[in-house]
Amino acid sequence: MPDAMPARMLRPDGSAPDLGSPNARAVYRDLLRFGPRSRSELTSRLGLSAPTVTRAARDLLDAGWLHTLGPVARAKGRPHEPLDIEENEGPRFLGVKVTADEVHAVASTVRGNVLEELTLPLESTTPTAVVEAIAGPVEALTGAHPHLLGLGISVGGRVADRRTVLGSQLLDWDQPVPLAQMLEERLHLPTVVENDLRAMLHGLHWFGVGRSYRSFALLTVGAGVGIGVVHAGELVEGRAHVAGLTGMLPVGQDAEGRTLTFTEAASLGPLLERAQRAGILHSGAGLPELRDLVAQGHEGARELVAEMARSLARAAASVAAMLDPEAILLGGETRDLVRSADPVLEDTLRASLAPMQQDIAVRDLPGEFEDWARGAAIVAIQQFVGPAR
Repeated sequence: MPDAMPARMLRPDGSAPDLGSPNARAVYRDLLRFGPRSRSELTSRLGLSAPTVTRAARDLLDAGWLHTLGPVARAKGRPHEPLDIEENEGPRFLGVKVTADEVHAVASTVRGNVLEELTLPLESTTPTAVVEAIAGPVEALTGAHPHLLGLGISVGGRVADRRTVLGSQLLDWDQPVPLAQMLEERLHLPTVVENDLRAMLHGLHWFGVGRSYRSFALLTVGAGVGIGVVHAGELVEGRAHVAGLTGMLPVGQDAEGRTLTFTEAASLGPLLERAQRAGILHSGAGLPELRDLVAQGHEGARELVAEMARSLARAAASVAAMLDPEAILLGGETRDLVRSADPVLEDTLRASLAPMQQDIAVRDLPGEFEDWARGAAIVAIQQFVGPAR
């Protein structure tokens, strides 16, 4: 562990502390996610007794994890003295999003607020090369933010127990890679690994726009596609931990009547192949050229993108039909292409929803990789705070 933690947060032996008892963790978690509260409010929200909350809060205050805010007057009784977590002088966390050719790293506070970011190239996708590529920005950020308590990594692929990448087409890994262990041995920092879409979903649920909803669905389009769902306050993973990640959801048919999956209809590779087969793009052209044609009003390019928008809308409507979420969130690096075809997406989606679902919120997310790396940092924060009671 790094040894530059603030003195009040160190144990006598110099090691980093944890949050203590399950009750203390519950108090800290609630304040972390939802902001300042009085002890009486925490008692009501957490279903704990007043003495239990008082004892847990005192332990957290003594350890430097919390601080008190100014008194708040009430109509009756003594003023409240809200508690809040120590963010400015508190621990830091790192998050890294790994793509096929880059690593995007951020340093964040314990509330996931990004303080600094770095992007470095990935020259090779072998496990050893990926570890070294991650180590570069992590070591650089550690120098600027020394009191670190965790590192989160997000990758496109199947991940088991937040430790092992079972497989990743993006990185050409067809055998399990114990990535968390490899990084801990290299960096001496507690490390967790998560699928990139799930990491982003956790970030949105804990500290992002998703915090406003008990249930929401995230759909992303780009080099790959994915669907993530938070239902009744819990992230849906499925039996094999691939719920929404396979891209196999049927969203239409091709010209020969063959069923089209979400991946085939909306991911970037098949989209560019269709554009080249139709003569819209020349061989070797890519996303920038397609964006230019759409901006210029090229009829074929605009119809291609409109069909992609319809496919995304059908996928969103299928999720809405099954789970009835409060909101649909749209993200990914080609979301701008989908929106360039507006109002196709909204019209297709609304036409596919039941009358009582017409008020569903549809919100766009920024396409910056910082948001994906931030999700990885938040997974590390979750690991530090521990599971809910």
